[in-house]
This record gives sequence, structure tokens and C-alpha cells, in this order.
Amino acid sequence: MTVGSDGAWYDAIMNWFLGGLIGFFLGGAIVGLVLWLRTQSQQASLKQRAASLDEQCARLNEELREARQNAKEADERRHASDVERARLEQQLQGREAQFEEQKKLLEEAEKKLLAVFEATGAKLLQHNTDRFMKQAEKSFDEKSKPIRELLEAQKKAVEEIEKKRETAYVRLDEQIKHIAQSHERLNTETNRLVTALRRPEQRGRWGELQLENVVQLAGMTEHCDFHTQAQTDDASTRDRPDMVVNLPGGGVIVVDAKVSLDAYLNAIQPDADREQELTRHARQVETHVRQLASKAYWNQFDRTPRLVVLFMPLESALHAALEIKPDLHAEAMKQNVLIATPTLLVATLRAIAYGWQQEAIAENARDIAAVGHELYDRLAKFTEHFERVGRGLNGATDSYNKAIGSLESRVLVSARRLRELHATTAKEIQSPPPLEIEVRDVTAPDLQRSAIEETGENASRGGA
Repeated sequence: MTVGSDGAWYDAIMNWFLGGLIGFFLGGAIVGLVLWLRTQSQQASLKQRAASLDEQCARLNEELREARQNAKEADERRHASDVERARLEQQLQGREAQFEEQKKLLEEAEKKLLAVFEATGAKLLQHNTDRFMKQAEKSFDEKSKPIRELLEAQKKAVEEIEKKRETAYVRLDEQIKHIAQSHERLNTETNRLVTALRRPEQRGRWGELQLENVVQLAGMTEHCDFHTQAQTDDASTRDRPDMVVNLPGGGVIVVDAKVSLDAYLNAIQPDADREQELTRHARQVETHVRQLASKAYWNQFDRTPRLVVLFMPLESALHAALEIKPDLHAEAMKQNVLIATPTLLVATLRAIAYGWQQEAIAENARDIAAVGHELYDRLAKFTEHFERVGRGLNGATDSYNKAIGSLESRVLVSARRLRELHATTAKEIQSPPPLEIEVRDVTAPDLQRSAIEETGENASRGGA
């Protein structure tokens, strides 16, 4: 072999070697670039999921603050009821003290009558006085009994409010524990979310579970506040909505969670045609909105608003559809369909739950107003009878003074003549002084019958 041929052979080998080396490095660079792009996509998805979890934590903290505020308001209402009950008990004690004072005056008058008329028929007056005292005491017991009963009713009402407050605290503690447990479950489910949603047989069940988690997070109880897979009132159809939420005052609102997410899951794949898949995803959501509106659930349940809720468990899925069709919400509302993500649905359900609480508070307020109205009516009757007791005491005093006048003009005149004739040496009989006792009228404005009746009418109108 010549030197020239050896040089050509050497150049060929070097060219082949350099070409292979350059190809190797180019292939490695391409593979590294693909892996880097795929890693960036996964990191963006994880950041988006972390931001969503932060928003959920902030919302849960706000709901906890509202629950504590409601508990504080319940304490204030209980304190106001305790103050009102103490005021009524103090009024009753004042009436009893006034009666005891009048009774003491009668007893003193009785003793004086016994001393004067012991030898001149005072026993008859004593008998009448005893009978009058017994009747007055019996009348007071009978008239004060309704007030004691009303105070007992007020006490029971306050105890019932206290029980409700304790129950509210227990429920608040349970809700806090439930929120903490839900937060832990969210962290665990986030790690499994991508894998689970890639399996079509689990997507439907996952949507139903997310819907149940949302209503439980809103503080609702199954079979009391909502029902799953409920049968419609229309016997001609077999539609069974995913959930039916009960509304205060009757009626329900239907929630559906069967929207398809196939195109959205394909769109988030690294090698997918994102724009094409998101367009298909937006069309799938529009199609489901039309199908849901065509079922007209508001005609299949009694007293149901003309609205049905389409629940989308993924916030990002709705945002992706809105990127393609920004007027998706408006078009759905024209067909009486509300597209709701977990955030919007929790707010809606919390508003419904608050409506239930307000209805219970209003009913309790009506009961308290009715008891107050009854209390004022009976207090007015009691005041009227108490005035009659005062008039009876004045009548007894007047009879006593007339008896003294008769004693002086008819009996003592003859007795003094016996002493003047020296028929007796006993101590001279002194004429007993007349009584000048006047029973006070009921002058307190809040105990006068007209004021009590007016206040009772105002309480009745306030309760109504």
C-alpha cells in the first residue's frame, strides 16, 4: 500500500469517527432538552396545585372565624335572657314584700281590735278579720301562681337556649376537627389525584366523593340537609340527580357532578396538542350544560327555584374552558345552569346553612315573644286583683272606725254613768283611737294596667 492511499484511508476513518461523535452529542442534547421541558411542565402543575391548597386553607380559616362569631352572639343572647329573668324575679319579690307589709298592718289592727272589744263582741270582728285575711292570702296565692308559672316557663326557655348554645359549641368543635381532617385528606388526595384521574372508571366516583366532601365541609348532614341519588317527584322520569340540597322554607336545589374531563386530562399531557384538546374540553362542558338544562329538574321537584348546579371538582378545568370560551358562565345561566367549582359551591351551601340557622333563631324569638306577651297579660290581671285587695283593706279600716264610733256613743256612755254612780271602782275605760291607715294605690307606670296592656301589645307585634 502506498503512502497516498494510507493517508486517504486515515482521513476516512477520522471523518467517520468525528461524525459519530457529533451525532452522539447532538442526540444527548435533544434527549436532555425533552426531559427538561417535561420537568418544567410538572413543576408548573405542582405550583398551581399548591396555590389552590393555600386558597382552601384561607377559606377554612375564614369559616372558623365566622363560627366563633356566631357562638359569641349566642352567648350575648343568653346573657340578655338572664338579665330579663332576674328583673322579673325582683319585681315578684317586691310585690311579696308589699303584701307582707299590708299583712303586718292588718295583724296590728287585729290586735288592737281584740284589746278593745274583748268584752263587747270583739270575737265576731276577730272572726271576720281572720276570714278576710285567709281570703286575701288565698287570693294572693292564686293570683301569684300564674306569675310563678311564667317565670318557670322563662327559666325553661333560658335553659333551652343554654342547651342549644352548648350544642353549638360541640358542633363547632366537631366542625374544627372535621376541617383539620379534611385538610389532611386534601394533602393525601393531591398526591393521588393525577394518577386517579387517568383511570376513566374512577373519574365519576371521584366527582361524587368531591361533591360529598364539599357539602360536609359546609357543615351539612346527609338525609337532613341534603340527599344523594334522590328520586324526583315526577313518576314519568327515571332521572336521579347526584345530590339534592334542601332549602329553608321547603323546596330543593339540584346539583349534578357528571361533567366529562377526558379532553382536559389529555390537554395537560406534555406531548398533547393543548389548544385542540382545550377546545374539545370547552365543547364537552357546553354539551353537558345543554343536556342538564333539557332535564328541567325544577319541574320535577316541588317549590324548586328555576336553577340547577353543575359541579366541576377541578378549578383548573373550569379556568381552562373559560380560556377558550370566556362567556361560558353567561351562556349557562341563560339556560338556568350555574357552573360551580368547590369554592363557589361551599359559599352557596354555607349561605343555605345560614338561612336554616336564621329560621331556627326566628322561630325561637317568636316563642319568647309569645311567652312575654302572656306574662304581661297575666301581670295586668294580677295588678287588678291586687287593687281589689287594697280596697278590701280600706273597707276593713272603715268598719273598724265605725265600730269605735258606736262604742263611744252607745256603750261607753253607759259605762261611765256606772262609774259616776260609784257602782264600780275599776279603771276607767278609755276610748280606743280610730285608725287612719290608707292603702297606697298602684302608681308605678310599669304596673298600671293600661301601660302593661300597651307593652304587651308591642311585644305581640314584635313577636309577629
